[in-house]
Amino acid sequence: MSSSAKGYAASSSTDALTLIKFRLKDLLPDEVEVAIDHCGLCGTDLSYIKDKFQITEYPFIGGHEIVGRVVKLGSNVTDLSLDQKVGIGFYRGFCNSCSFCNSGNENLCSSKESTIASHGGFSDKIRVQGKACIKIPDTMNYKNVSPLLCAGITVYSPLVEYNVSQSSKVAVIGIGGLGHIAVMFLKKWGCEVTAFTSTESKKADALHFGADRAIGTYDTDQKTHYNEYFDLIFNTIEEDLNWNELLNLLKPNGRLHFLGLPRNKISFDIINLLRFQKTISASIVGSPSRISNMLNFASKNGISPETEHFHFSDINKAISRLKDGKIRYRAVLSWNT
Repeated sequence: MSSSAKGYAASSSTDALTLIKFRLKDLLPDEVEVAIDHCGLCGTDLSYIKDKFQITEYPFIGGHEIVGRVVKLGSNVTDLSLDQKVGIGFYRGFCNSCSFCNSGNENLCSSKESTIASHGGFSDKIRVQGKACIKIPDTMNYKNVSPLLCAGITVYSPLVEYNVSQSSKVAVIGIGGLGHIAVMFLKKWGCEVTAFTSTESKKADALHFGADRAIGTYDTDQKTHYNEYFDLIFNTIEEDLNWNELLNLLKPNGRLHFLGLPRNKISFDIINLLRFQKTISASIVGSPSRISNMLNFASKNGISPETEHFHFSDINKAISRLKDGKIRYRAVLSWNT
């Protein structure tokens, strides 16, 4: 049975978002309906609004860092209950039959459906597979959970995937919405953390978030003191960098890992990888079970993103601040503030 909902939609790549009414699709047996309380605003949402990837269909309702309460259950959903607080990340559904789904790697399913493929979290209701809903620990700050469902899992997943040890020395390039959460997770993981930022005022912030030191991103002289120093480098920014210079900072067997999409194609000297078995890799988000583990880790270790809160009616103000790089450090939209 369908029902009505409301949400903030972009009618084109240039228009401001406006409140519209729409109909939810019929609730399937394996789905739940969630009443949305909070939703994070991510740079990826802006990319879709602007049709950066040339796949956006308008009117477009973004939002993929959703926190809310279960209000309807499909007939086959047995592991969730009404009024339960849940989170929904970048994916709203999976085929549940491929080898990746069967091995707990649903985020790699070729038939996965993104949360914003139909309409996303800039709305008051959403219907998704029950499997895509992650229970939120009662000990967490409910209003601040949203950014962890995208940025948090994007940082946490490679720590698990690549068996990052507590003794690892890790660099984070960029202290923004993603990078500041990376510093938090890495420090609580037990790593030695070096923050690289091109914004002088963010150096103090990085230390506050747990970094052991903060260095200018483009300070070549200072960076040379850290040649062959790091086990892992997380790059969180889209700007072009000297990739060979970064690879020089890695120890043998070190890894340069991209947590976002660079603005342009990258190029590097393959000899940097060949001689010392260095690796370049990339990833975003993670499976539902890994998101659940991430939330438990964050809850246990008191990890809570630095956020600015906006009522949904101020969504265009929040978007403007994010575009201008003024958000410190993640924006969260709420129906009730």
